[in-house]
Amino acid sequence: MNELFNKDKLLSIFEYLNERLRENQLQLEITVYGGSIMTMVYDNRPATKDIDCVLSDVNHSLLENILQEVKFTFGLNDDWLNEDIKEPLKSLIKEDKEVYRVYSNFKILKPKAEQLLAMKILAARPEPAKDFVDAYILCSELGIKDKAVLFDIISRYVPLKLIGERQIKFIKYLGEDLGYDWE
Repeated sequence: MNELFNKDKLLSIFEYLNERLRENQLQLEITVYGGSIMTMVYDNRPATKDIDCVLSDVNHSLLENILQEVKFTFGLNDDWLNEDIKEPLKSLIKEDKEVYRVYSNFKILKPKAEQLLAMKILAARPEPAKDFVDAYILCSELGIKDKAVLFDIISRYVPLKLIGERQIKFIKYLGEDLGYDWE
């Protein structure tokens, strides 16, 4: 099944997960990135295919049983929880996280909008990835009208040496779509 998660389904999964954690007297902190955050916080896309995240250190055998229960209950794919984001996070200069939601046994953190924007620009993947749409929404949300301001934000999170031809084209098109000349 390749079902997409909308905001309501994501929140239902998180509430269910919290209940299972509470029953097992386990605390979990999760940092959510990418499409899941764009779906939950910015409501800019109807759904995401997985939850890009990093989990805190916990009793992994107990947590694995709980995650299998969540997967079974909601009919999720094996890769519904995706920790592949750990690799690109190694490129970041720093992380700026804030609390998104707190349950009794479960805390969800998210990167600040500026960090998320820098990560979207670094990724600069072509469609069907939603990096461009997400970067557009984040620039609008942050009121970014000037290329220098955008590069200042990027440089706080990503070494500028990682900004190559793909990212430069991405930024130029982003400026065009926002109505600015970022040549």
